[in-house]
Amino acid sequence: MKNKKITIAEVVQALEGELISGEDKLDREVENFGATDLLSDVLAMGKSNYALLTGLTNVQILRTAEITNACCVVIVRNKQPQPAAVNLAKRNGIPLILSRLTMFDACCRIGRLLENPDGRTEGSPNTAGT
Repeated sequence: MKNKKITIAEVVQALEGELISGEDKLDREVENFGATDLLSDVLAMGKSNYALLTGLTNVQILRTAEITNACCVVIVRNKQPQPAAVNLAKRNGIPLILSRLTMFDACCRIGRLLENPDGRTEGSPNTAGT
């Protein structure tokens, strides 16, 4: 990752996200990023204070994010989290973000955010189902 520091709030904005929980952590800096739909990959990442982008919607992804010190979880592809996952995120103060973007487009937006000092995210997204 470049030297540019970005916050959870900037991640939400770049991904056109909807923040479900963790409003009090929006100014927290994100040091790394990871994108996967496999829990074993999350466990093997070896990162901390990272934003986890995933298509998983169950409570296990939030528990895994919590034990691996993720700073937030982004659910992509316009998927809706299971109610138990939302409850866990709210109870434990984990920022949970929903995005309509595909995993690929979300990663591209993050890359552009890191590269562009002004944080512009040009280009049209490939939304789920298109």
